[in-house]
Amino acid sequence: MNTKLLRQKILDLAIRGKLTDQRKSDGSAADLLKQIVTERVSQNSLNRKKSIVPKSIIPINKGDGPFEIPNNWEWIKLGNVCLLNPADKLTDDMEVSFVPMANIGAGFENRFISEVRSWNSVKSGFTRFANGDIAVAKITPCFENRKSVIFENLKNGFGAGTTELHILRTFEPVFNKYIFWYVKSEYFIQNGIGHFSGAVGQQRVGKDVFFNACLPLPPLAEQQRIVKKIEEAFAEIDAVEKNKELLKNHIRQTRQKILDLAIHGKLVPQDANDEPASVLLEKILQEKDQTDNKKSPKKKKTDDIATSDNRPYEKITVENEPFEIPNSWEWVKLGNVCNPIKRGKSPKYAEKSNVLVFAQKCNQKNGPISSEKALYLDETTLSKYPQDEFLQMGDVVINSTGTGTLGRVGFFNEALPHDVKGIVPDSHVTTIRSSVVNSRYLYYFLKTRQPYLEENGEGSTNQKELKPHTIYDLEFPFPPLAEQKRIVDKVEELFKSLDEILLHLI
Repeated sequence: MNTKLLRQKILDLAIRGKLTDQRKSDGSAADLLKQIVTERVSQNSLNRKKSIVPKSIIPINKGDGPFEIPNNWEWIKLGNVCLLNPADKLTDDMEVSFVPMANIGAGFENRFISEVRSWNSVKSGFTRFANGDIAVAKITPCFENRKSVIFENLKNGFGAGTTELHILRTFEPVFNKYIFWYVKSEYFIQNGIGHFSGAVGQQRVGKDVFFNACLPLPPLAEQQRIVKKIEEAFAEIDAVEKNKELLKNHIRQTRQKILDLAIHGKLVPQDANDEPASVLLEKILQEKDQTDNKKSPKKKKTDDIATSDNRPYEKITVENEPFEIPNSWEWVKLGNVCNPIKRGKSPKYAEKSNVLVFAQKCNQKNGPISSEKALYLDETTLSKYPQDEFLQMGDVVINSTGTGTLGRVGFFNEALPHDVKGIVPDSHVTTIRSSVVNSRYLYYFLKTRQPYLEENGEGSTNQKELKPHTIYDLEFPFPPLAEQKRIVDKVEELFKSLDEILLHLI
């Protein structure tokens, strides 16, 4: 497994604001920049040798940033929040830590090994640093290999080491661990590589490149949440690298994270040229009105079917939205865009026929649906089944009953044997179909709600049933149709990569 790429992806999500949620209570990065200036002014007033402190930090225009970031973040220069290569003055007889390049961890590690020396022996010709400072190798190939570290537990709080380091000392109240993971990110590494200078084999990233590097800065509270998420994820990857079963579990979690990003509108960029979901919903309403005017008397409703007949488009108010979605999306009840949501009938079986019955066991726990487990329908009962009750390619199927199987979501895309005319669901399976939602997007959304469906059956403990109205009333994040297609394409591209990883575990 290429865990390096997985770690890179986590850091990429982190610096784009996609690893954590944004909260109004955090305030904004603009507020943080004011605090940084205030703190620097306060510290400068205590120093005998005064330095020049800017009256304000001017962010980079968000439209000029390398990529999109949340509204309460700011693009700034790295040098606006860090002092580069500080020069501490100590007494000659003080003992300090000494760290050569070989003793600094590479990759995504945060470790170093030191030895004790006197300040007098290392104060000249070496790089100086203190507890809490971030060291980043500036020379190739150490820079590309991510040799960087946060110094902690230095002898007497100070140290010195190889001259091939740039030192970043963050201004209060910026969280140094967030900056540390930022300089480990692929974005930062590639930016540095693009600005190498010097002869081949001895190329370096200059101090000005570090100072001017574009930093996506979140509010302090979110910086702390991001670091916590990164460290939790990386701790799991550490364990995963030692255990294949943990690896499989992490891949499942990664799939869930991908789907979570997908339904939050964070997996693919929005396109201003897409027809907004609100326009599509209006068209649905107009078509429904025209259909209702031509309809014959309504059939009697039962608990086995939930349709949108005579139920208006139920737009969910901002106050009740489960989470924030892009402006071009809409929150609706799932039943407003799926019709019908219907359970199958109790079948009469036969030993052999041309029609199959799709049962719970066909919807497999850890794999695709399988008609190999389907029984045969007695063809004398075919008159009970109108054509629209036969399963169609792209239908989503959900197990409606059964201990351990209730709420299981599947996607019907299996070609039937040549001697089979069709397949119908039995009474323990609910079918969901839509003419306005991409069938794969619908399936992926329902997979994210499978835990909820598993827990929300009705009835006694041993006889729970998942009613169609429970599915109908699910709050559904409805993107523009074109974006649904892009989301599905991206999900399947990422899932394909994860599947290839799994293949190497066999």
